[in-house]
Amino acid sequence: MNGSIMIKCEPFSEEVELLNRLVANDDHQRQQQEQEQLQDQELRTFCSYKLKLADETIALLESQEIDIECLRKMRLEDVDVLFEGRPLGPKILFREALLEWREEIGLPCRSLRWLSTHKRSAESEDSADSQASQPKRVPSSSGMTVAASLWDECTQQQQSSLLAQEKDTISNRMPTVSYQSFRWPMSPVTLKDILNSSTLGRNILAVGELGVLSKSMQCQLTAIIIAYHMEFETKLSTPQLENYAYCISTLLPHENPLSYHIPRGPNRRNPGGSLYSRFINQKISQKALAIGNSVAAS
Repeated sequence: MNGSIMIKCEPFSEEVELLNRLVANDDHQRQQQEQEQLQDQELRTFCSYKLKLADETIALLESQEIDIECLRKMRLEDVDVLFEGRPLGPKILFREALLEWREEIGLPCRSLRWLSTHKRSAESEDSADSQASQPKRVPSSSGMTVAASLWDECTQQQQSSLLAQEKDTISNRMPTVSYQSFRWPMSPVTLKDILNSSTLGRNILAVGELGVLSKSMQCQLTAIIIAYHMEFETKLSTPQLENYAYCISTLLPHENPLSYHIPRGPNRRNPGGSLYSRFINQKISQKALAIGNSVAAS
C-alpha cells in the first residue's frame, strides 16, 4: 500500500440522533408557524368578508388569540370583556354581526345570565308540573270539608280571571303611536321625529349613526315607515318609494338606499327592496283579516 494510511471518519450515533432531533424540531416549529399563519388568514378573511368588521376589531381579536372556534363559543359577557375600556361603536357593530352570524349557523349567542335564568324557570316549571300532578289532600284535622276546599278553588279561579280581564282592559287603554300627528309627506326631519317617538326607533337611530343596521333593524325600520305610509294612503307610488329611500339614506348615511328601494327596469316588472315587499305583505295581511272578520260576522 506504499506505506500510506487511510483514515475514515464516521459520526457517532449520538451525534446523528441529535442532528435528526434538531431537524425534526425545526420542521415542527415551521409547521406550527405555517398553521398559525393560516389560521390568522382564515380569521381575517372571515371577519372581513362575512362579519364585515373593521381592521382594528380584527387586530383586537388576533391579539387576544381568538379564532373562529372561539367565535362559535363566545358569550355576550366575553364581548364585554373584549371591549372593556374601548369605544362603544366597534363593540356594537361586532356584537350585532356576531349575533346575526350565530343565528345563521344555529348557535344563538346567549349570556350566562340568560342561561341561568332559563334553567331556573325550567326547573320551577318542572316542579310546578309535578306538584300539579299530585292529588291535593284535605287534612281532616283542620275541619275543612271537601266542599269548602272546592269553593276556595272556584273563588281563586274567579279572582284570577277578573285580574286577567283588568290587565287586558288596562293594556287596551295604553296609547299607541299615531302617525297622523306627523307631517306628510315624509322628510328626513319627519323620519327622525317618528323614530324618536319610540324606544325601538331611538335604538335604530343610535345604531344607524355608528354604522350599517343589522337585517333585523332594517326590517323594523321598514315596518315603521310602511305603517306611517298606510295611515295616510292605501297605495304606494314610485316617487314615494324613492322619497322614503332618500330619507333613510339622508338620516342614516351608512345605509344603502338600494336595500330599501330598487327601481323598475327592463327585467323587473315591479319595484324591489324591503319597502315594497313590506307594503305588499301588509296589504295581503289586511285583506286576509277583512275576509276573516266577514266570515266571522256571517
